[in-house]
Amino acid sequence: MDSEEVVGDDYSDARLSGQRWTHRHFTNCTFRDADLSELHTENVVFTDCDFTGADLGSSNHIATAFRSCTFTRTTLWHSEFRNCSFLGSTFENSRLRPMRVDECDFTLTSLGGSDLRGLDLTDCRFREANLVRTDLRDCVLRSADLFGARTGGAKLDGADLRGAHVDAALWTSASVNKSKIELTQAVAYATAHGLAVEGS
Repeated sequence: MDSEEVVGDDYSDARLSGQRWTHRHFTNCTFRDADLSELHTENVVFTDCDFTGADLGSSNHIATAFRSCTFTRTTLWHSEFRNCSFLGSTFENSRLRPMRVDECDFTLTSLGGSDLRGLDLTDCRFREANLVRTDLRDCVLRSADLFGARTGGAKLDGADLRGAHVDAALWTSASVNKSKIELTQAVAYATAHGLAVEGS
């Protein structure tokens, strides 16, 4: 069934635990309340799919794309995503930690209010993502790309932001108490708060 294209199928309440999918494309499919635990995908594309209430716990995904998908009350704990894309997807009231995320793309993804505490998000891309009120405390965001991300009320306390690419607005819109930053970021923070940085 490799290279299969599936359009509009309903997998609600299906038991698909432990399956291995490669080179498939699911469009407008419903996985509501499905058991997808320990699912393994590689080079799979999900477009406009609904994962409301689905269990993706302990699943593993390599180079898989979730495009404009809905994750509401979805369980993703102990899952692993490597070189995956969540372009335009929406997460709401989902269980996202602990999980492993390696160089994933969250461009235009809505993660507002999500609990991502302590995750290693090194080299991940969050361009124009919704991070409003997202809990990112103690996260590792080294070299992450947050340009254009909405960060109002986001919690970044204790996060490692060294090398992260951010807009000036982040320094005033998010809480960054005890975050780890580089010298150039410290200057940007001071400037955003109206301080004049001068040499001795």
